[in-house]
Amino acid sequence: MSQQENRDNHNTFSQENLVNPIDLLSHEQWLQKAVEAEDKVGGNIGAGLDWGSAFGDLMLNFELLGRLTTLRISLNKEVRLLLNNWNLGTATKVAVKTAREKILEKLRLPTAEVRESILAALGKDELYGEEFISNREILRELLELLLKAEDWESIAAVAADSIKQQIIRQAVDEKMSA
Repeated sequence: MSQQENRDNHNTFSQENLVNPIDLLSHEQWLQKAVEAEDKVGGNIGAGLDWGSAFGDLMLNFELLGRLTTLRISLNKEVRLLLNNWNLGTATKVAVKTAREKILEKLRLPTAEVRESILAALGKDELYGEEFISNREILRELLELLLKAEDWESIAAVAADSIKQQIIRQAVDEKMSA
């Protein structure tokens, strides 16, 4: 195959995948390229969307990566808005940071259920017309799926510890100045 034919095939292939990222999962040519890429480096860089520990390497489709980034940023924004509404005071910042870490952890190593929901969200073209996803209902549903009771317990523990440390610092400062 000539370089021009190879370029033409690659361009056609790339354009097809940019139309609907979910089609990527059943696109035989793309999967074959992914397997060849794994063979070339002698390891598993991820063939498909089972991202596992190779999260950074397997996102071979830039539109899909862009949508996943938009989704992650939108989830971070939504969890910040949610926690701000809870009036946690000085603990809000650390609670938001912890929640964002939990979200990233779940996106890096998703369960089958989380992966399925993320793929469904990535396939909804209407969500990705703006800088952030504005459909808060979908974001809240994903947050419920991502952040389980034990995650909220961790977030609460970090927030409580932050308040405890602040109280101790204040008490020590008050004692020294008295």
